[in-house]
Amino acid sequence: MQHLASQLDALIFDYGNTLIEFGPSQVDACDRALSTALEAMFGPHDFDSMQEIQHRERRSPYEGELKENDLAGTTRSLIHSLFETDANDEQIAELLEVRFNVMVSSIEVDPTIHDLLERLSQRFRLGLISNYPCSRSINHSLAQHGLDRWFETVVVSADVGHVKPHPRLFELAVSSMNVRPEATLYVGDNWLGDIQGAKRFGMKAAWIRQYIPYEVFPENPGDHQPDLVVEHLSELAGLTHAPD
Repeated sequence: MQHLASQLDALIFDYGNTLIEFGPSQVDACDRALSTALEAMFGPHDFDSMQEIQHRERRSPYEGELKENDLAGTTRSLIHSLFETDANDEQIAELLEVRFNVMVSSIEVDPTIHDLLERLSQRFRLGLISNYPCSRSINHSLAQHGLDRWFETVVVSADVGHVKPHPRLFELAVSSMNVRPEATLYVGDNWLGDIQGAKRFGMKAAWIRQYIPYEVFPENPGDHQPDLVVEHLSELAGLTHAPD
């Protein structure tokens, strides 16, 4: 690990299922809160059908041009599919607030993360890139848990209009930090968005397998391999150890 560390100036992290858990149970909690709000607003509906629509919408950005979803637009589409009616702007705003609140409240942060980031920040510059269709949710969550102070830059797909593995997100992060891709280690859980995206852009990549991911992408022939595989985030402390 020290050989890898000697090549690095910066570490850039994914957020969900890397620094914090945001897997099937958190996604289910978000869907159930949205379902409750929809029922109060429009009436009963089939929850399984709603989840299937949500699942397709979460996967859709990874197809074609890697464009991020417009959360207001997908919420309107969901309502039309479930209730065959069109929501007004006030209803959409209320539902977006529900989605924001449940996402933020579903996040828990292991307190040891701060100690790890403190150690890493003494040797490397730190940044973050997250795929999520609401940048307010990500930035509020980071600030709420005091994580924002560790990162020179935070890039969220909602602000870029594309999702990882699109190179634009990686480009924005390294240019903002003024670091070279080849001297940057990207740490993430998503085989396609994080590992392939970072490696295609010329970065090094660490694949973390600590949490159960919501989105699973298979390894394909010709895929890039990670430079490092870690089972728990704490293993990255090894990058700060003095060489033997």
